[in-house]
Amino acid sequence: MIGSAACWGFATVMSRDLLDTMSSSALLVVQLTASVAALLLLAIPNAPWRYRSNGIGQAALIGILEPGLTYTIGLVGLSLTSANSASVISASEPVLIVLVAWLLLRQRPSPALIGCIGLAVVGLLLVSGEALIERGQTSSAGDSLIVLATLFAASYVVLSSRVTGDFPAATLASAQQIVGLAFAIGVFLIVQSAGLERQTLIALSPGVLAYAAFSGVIQYALAFWLYLVGLRYLSPAAAGLWLTLVPVFGLIGAYVWLHEIPTGWMIAGAALIIGAVVIGRSQE
Repeated sequence: MIGSAACWGFATVMSRDLLDTMSSSALLVVQLTASVAALLLLAIPNAPWRYRSNGIGQAALIGILEPGLTYTIGLVGLSLTSANSASVISASEPVLIVLVAWLLLRQRPSPALIGCIGLAVVGLLLVSGEALIERGQTSSAGDSLIVLATLFAASYVVLSSRVTGDFPAATLASAQQIVGLAFAIGVFLIVQSAGLERQTLIALSPGVLAYAAFSGVIQYALAFWLYLVGLRYLSPAAAGLWLTLVPVFGLIGAYVWLHEIPTGWMIAGAALIIGAVVIGRSQE
């Protein structure tokens, strides 16, 4: 779970950097193509018979939620807001996971775990509050899209928790992301046909394409593979608590890649998040 949070935190910053030179739909296609290739390699020991297993089709369709809708909408939102804001809003996912799990599966976490999630949320508010106030209304559209994308992501976690024990993690992740890639290609073609984006993949330099592919392996292949492995042993709520580490890594990545300097409140909030996760471990 720590590894997946690090991958998502750092890759969010890389994606924000790439959106200065690539359109969101083109970036998602390149990232998912690289990710699917990496996951298919990881799945070789279990191929091809596991792709013919009963239920793999239904499990794969969950990929429409994430990476399909989550990142199609999320990358557009990311292009309109800061890396700090996007990382922090996305980390509200644990709260949404609890709500979705309760609504769909009637799963209620223990009061102690709810307390730890609440403590982490306080940390998130400390991390995000100053950054969001400073950006004012200029990021409202982007932030709203990130919230919607996070809701889809939370739904993905809850639904995937029911099938993670049925398939090897790489097989499940690759099947879901093949569906997500097909969705992303469809969006890309529609956007291109409508003339909403003029940029073509051919016009991009090899260096930019390689950077985008690398970020895709980190953000999708490694992150989802590690997360699905961890989700086998945790409830959706407990797994969601670990996701609050994403903004901690996001702050580090934003400082290293984009030179966004965190404030004292952000650092204090990150420390509170880490404390909540450490306490919450005993409640898993």
